[in-house]
Amino acid sequence: MKYFFVIGNKASQSLSPLIFNHWFKKYKINAKYKFVETKEVNFDDVLTKLLQNKKTHGLNITIPFKKKIIKFLDVKNIHAKKIGAVNCITVRKKIFGTNTDWIGYLGSIRKKKLRKDKKILILGYGGASQAIFYGLSVKGFKNIIVFNRSKKAIKAGGVKKFSKKYSQIDKHIKNADLIINTTPTNPLTKKQIKTINKSTLISDIVYKPKETAFLKNFKENEKIFGISMLIEQAKPCFYQWFGFSPVIDEVLLKKLNTKIK
Repeated sequence: MKYFFVIGNKASQSLSPLIFNHWFKKYKINAKYKFVETKEVNFDDVLTKLLQNKKTHGLNITIPFKKKIIKFLDVKNIHAKKIGAVNCITVRKKIFGTNTDWIGYLGSIRKKKLRKDKKILILGYGGASQAIFYGLSVKGFKNIIVFNRSKKAIKAGGVKKFSKKYSQIDKHIKNADLIINTTPTNPLTKKQIKTINKSTLISDIVYKPKETAFLKNFKENEKIFGISMLIEQAKPCFYQWFGFSPVIDEVLLKKLNTKIK
């Protein structure tokens, strides 16, 4: 039997085991997907043991290890190099890393048909945010502004620019077409939230609960829930490991929805 794992400091809360074990059963694959929870101080030792286990065939990396994992890789693809963060590992003769978060986010907004000139605000600039910025840039979106508590250089996709502080958001937020929260909290004030147009598309990449503290502030806006990104980023991981794309069926969606209410 092949083993696959999600590793992170809150991996026990991840719904990745539900998704992948559903697909393993659906496609009659002799494999098992589990979680491994670890603190940063233990990460190197825990990961080394997983990689040395001959039954380990793949890993998903989540917060806060998407950058720290890179030193363990033998090979990483062009997307992982440009983003500077890895969330999917294939363990064979060599340890191969890639990033599927950017594919996942693009998949979650696929049906929205946003024009490339639309104004997009990204709140936070961690590993997932870098992947989202990269994906939107690759797709040709030009008007993307990143806000973060501290000023950070934006390197994803070869773009030379810096994030802005939240104190500068007021002049941008009123005419934003899409606002993406990549933080685990709500970084906006009540006053800022009130100035956001009802036509603005609101997105949060946190998927549990489905209606996050951030999303609850927008009763009239159209929303993109975090669970859609989780599912969409899992598909290319599965393809990387098994060579074909799984189907996101109604049974899986029903299972997930019962877990995120």
